Amino acid sequence: MEDRNKKLTASEQVYEQLRDAISSGVWKPGERLPSEGELAERCGVNRLTLRLALQKLNAIGVVETRTGSGTYVVEFDFENYLSLASKFFNMGGMTPFVTEFRNHMEIECARLACERAAPGEMDELERLAQEHRQAWLSSGELEHDEWCRRVADTDMAFHEQVIRMAHNPLYVYAFDVAREPIYAYILLSVRKWEPELVQNFRMDMYRDIHYRICESIRKRDFAACQSDYAAMISSYTRVNWSAPETFA
Repeated sequence: MEDRNKKLTASEQVYEQLRDAISSGVWKPGERLPSEGELAERCGVNRLTLRLALQKLNAIGVVETRTGSGTYVVEFDFENYLSLASKFFNMGGMTPFVTEFRNHMEIECARLACERAAPGEMDELERLAQEHRQAWLSSGELEHDEWCRRVADTDMAFHEQVIRMAHNPLYVYAFDVAREPIYAYILLSVRKWEPELVQNFRMDMYRDIHYRICESIRKRDFAACQSDYAAMISSYTRVNWSAPETFA
């Protein structure tokens, strides 16, 4: 089998060596790396090659170089990295797949949350449901576009909490990867609500789907939770509406 390293430049090989050393815990967040001269000698390269490797680690947020102090390992922020990278990636074509993704992933996370959620996490979910309701009721106080963004922001926060309550880090990563198209789709859906429709829709805990989902998870009633969650996601797919069809 051909050696993969033969296809890599010297700086790429050094980058992978340093990346693997950091990920395996040789250097932990907060620790300073050896000097450039020492690292270059260890890796068998010149300082220019080493600096190119360090620049790449800096770019992805694994290390940071402090003038006059050296290069330090930092805690990698996966969510922030994806947020920055997504600005250079066209996710517009993914919008039609958001409903399918949410039906499969979020409802499964809701099922796991019914089994695994801790009391403190339930309190936080209820707080986020109330925050979403308050955002909805603030329509008379805000410009419509600001209102739409506030409702979308609180909607997103609620569903992210459901994902985290599943206690499966891979689902959290998947949600982070899909964050941009999910948020764009939620915002698009909220903007279907013209100001007059918002004013005429009575929002209380009995018609608040987020509150109902929260209560279903608290009671460990996945059947009710699944029904409300699926209806809520389905309601986003309609182009024209006067009120979300999420209640019998």
